[in-house]
Amino acid sequence: MVVRTWNDRDREWSALTGALAALSGGTGGVVLVEGAPGTGRTRLLAETVAAAAEHGVVACSARADELTQWTPLAPLADALGATVWALGRPDDTPMRLSARLLGEIEDRARRAPQLIVLDDVHWTDPMTLAALQSFAAHLRDAPVLWVLARRDGTEHGRTGAAAARLFDRLAEAGAPRLRLGPLSETAAVELAGQVLGAPPAGELAGLVAEAAGNPALLMALAEGLREDKAVRVHDGHAELVVARLPARLTDAVGERLSGFSADTLGVLEVAAVLGHTFQAADVAELLGRTAADVARAVREVVSSGVLTDSGDGELSFCCGLFRRSISETIPASVRTALHRQAGLLLLSRGAEARASAVDHLLSGALPGDTQAVRALAVAAERVVDTEPATAATIAEKALALTTPGDLEVPELALTRAAGLLRCGRYDEATDLISTTLVQAPEPAVAERLCTIAASIQMLTGRGTASAAELDADGEPETRAVRLAATGDPKAALALSEEDGPVGAVARQVLADEAWSRGEIAESLRLNRIAAQCPVPSLAGVPLPHPALVLAERLAQLGEFAQAERALADITARIDQAGHVPFAEAAKAARARISLWAGRLDEAAQGSVPVVLGELALRRGELGEAEQHIADYREQPGHDPVALLWLELQLASARLEPADVIALLGDSRPTQPLLLHPAAAGWLVRTALAADDTALAGLVASEAEDLAERNPGCAPLAAAAAHSAGLLRRKAGKLREAVAAHGHGWARASAAEDLAGLLARDGKSADEVVRELDTALEAYQAAGAPRDVARVRSRLRAAGVRRRHWTYAERPVSGWGSLTDTERDVAELVAQGLTNRQVAARMFVSPHTVHAHLGRIFRKLDVNSRVELTGLRFQVA
Repeated sequence: MVVRTWNDRDREWSALTGALAALSGGTGGVVLVEGAPGTGRTRLLAETVAAAAEHGVVACSARADELTQWTPLAPLADALGATVWALGRPDDTPMRLSARLLGEIEDRARRAPQLIVLDDVHWTDPMTLAALQSFAAHLRDAPVLWVLARRDGTEHGRTGAAAARLFDRLAEAGAPRLRLGPLSETAAVELAGQVLGAPPAGELAGLVAEAAGNPALLMALAEGLREDKAVRVHDGHAELVVARLPARLTDAVGERLSGFSADTLGVLEVAAVLGHTFQAADVAELLGRTAADVARAVREVVSSGVLTDSGDGELSFCCGLFRRSISETIPASVRTALHRQAGLLLLSRGAEARASAVDHLLSGALPGDTQAVRALAVAAERVVDTEPATAATIAEKALALTTPGDLEVPELALTRAAGLLRCGRYDEATDLISTTLVQAPEPAVAERLCTIAASIQMLTGRGTASAAELDADGEPETRAVRLAATGDPKAALALSEEDGPVGAVARQVLADEAWSRGEIAESLRLNRIAAQCPVPSLAGVPLPHPALVLAERLAQLGEFAQAERALADITARIDQAGHVPFAEAAKAARARISLWAGRLDEAAQGSVPVVLGELALRRGELGEAEQHIADYREQPGHDPVALLWLELQLASARLEPADVIALLGDSRPTQPLLLHPAAAGWLVRTALAADDTALAGLVASEAEDLAERNPGCAPLAAAAAHSAGLLRRKAGKLREAVAAHGHGWARASAAEDLAGLLARDGKSADEVVRELDTALEAYQAAGAPRDVARVRSRLRAAGVRRRHWTYAERPVSGWGSLTDTERDVAELVAQGLTNRQVAARMFVSPHTVHAHLGRIFRKLDVNSRVELTGLRFQVA
């Protein structure tokens, strides 16, 4: 029984074994096999010959080569086990010899079915090709099966072209045509694993992929690595331990190329250095020749299948192992020189070839190579705003080629520092700047280095002092950073008509100032102009890009569609520029916008402290909220208004209303805080609860003023109606607020306030319950279980119980066995609260808390609050 080496030729093998089965029943025919070198054509034919005996078939085979093409009918005679000299007679003509060969085949076929296999038919002589065509027709009813094979890429030679025509004619007559392509990725990995003893992984898997499914190259690679002990098996996978290619592989490639002339081999060596894909013109230029001079060599290697022609001026190696093998056989000194020459050449080709040029220069330049260093410096500077990580790497490697005192060092250091800033690698940039400034570079370079250092100090929360001391008449980026640090509205107004980063920062400063005064339309107008500034122009400025600010503010105003469009646009621009600080700011903006829009799960995924703090407050998890608020307070560039809102919310969950109001001190809420949709209503409610009617009146007045100055702004109108309804006990105003609020939590609080007012005014229970139901639904959607519990308590007081549990499969013990309510109780107890405090927090009775706590102790197998607290922290 034939044991096959790999199983990726099932279709071809099925066709051949089917033909053998038919032959054993007396039906012959022709099967054509074609494939590129190394695709397993010869191995498949050998397996077919070996399988013949299982079908009661007599098999014979031969393989043509360059020499047999000069001897008419030699391959056929070889297949029959003889030579033309033994079969022929002195006076035989080719026709007579052909007839004698045909007679021999007929005699054999009368005794047993015959399989005749001829490989490399493209090397056969014209007489053999003619005989094959005529014999196949003459013996169509005889038990004779012809399996003929040829190599792809041989159509341009004299005999190769004739062989290709023969295959076409036989196929037209009905012969099946089997084309052997590369092995599939799965089959290639399986074949390599059979040889190596385990599936390839890591760098070795990459080498296997570079064989492009060529079985011959795969076998040479795998067997060579095994012989060289260059592979180890670890954790069920084969790993590479020696980086160089095995000699067996380079020998196999060398044998494949042995028929090429020295001139053609020279072309291939230069091409291998250029890369997997290259242009013939570049090869010619590196060789100091014209394209016409290398055309013949190119045609030869394309015809052989070593290279492929895309038709658009580019050539590619058929597989990566071919190119690597050729490259590694070039002497190292020559290969290095070629890389350098190629890098300088490709730099002249423009931006499309820049990345490849840099790779070549980095592979070919030696220390002290001033020309290469200058070329690398130019390349790095050109991409620092679009590919900062690449620019930083190029500059770093170029610096390694310099010596102290070289003129190129300061500029390279500047480019690298700029790239590191844009990548968020602040410590590396700071160290480099310090080292470079000690060398007293030219004033212009020193100014830019100091600008980058000042930006880093702002971004890392180390203050604005350095930025504020920058030259007010310096370079645009320097002036932009200085303005970002000072935030001076007067200076911004004077600079707002400038183009570039200075004008953009100036408009953003003015937009922020207008926002803080409650001039929404003007703020958005200025913000939209600033948002158009290209990302690279603001890459060195330590502020969020104005477009991110615009997106957040649109979301805060309930313009979610506009906010999403603005965010999508700027995010795409940031991604294209590869700017890490802006990307982090975009991530935070996405989370904030999701929170405003009520997409709580999406908001939480951003892991942004200011968002996580608000979510924790809504859930009533005060310890967690406090930690997130502390994290946000330490975050450089945090929004003081957003921080104040969180701190007030946290205080209100722990303190009496009067104590919360006292936290404001002598200062009173500013209009920026009142731009939060829920702030005005919350502040008035808290102030009234603290008997501070003056503060409540001030807040309501400012909220009304904001709404009047910004007609058509629904969130401000809703906030004004909410605060006025609470202050003046106007149910109509509160109804306006419930209808107008687009912010879920603010709408819920307005509905709850309306229910309370209706109850105090003695309105019907149905009206009160209706508004409480509205609040309940909105709080649930806002992810605020603490508020939900309070509303449920008020509903129970009104004689209404709303089902709020769902059935879920839970284990009988352990933390996962707790219900949502039990988990809330456990969380609060673990925070140190007494039963009475937990009851007040959850709006239930202490008796209910005691009952829940008993079930919790039983399910968790604990006996005390101390054990419960310890277990809770173990779970966390």
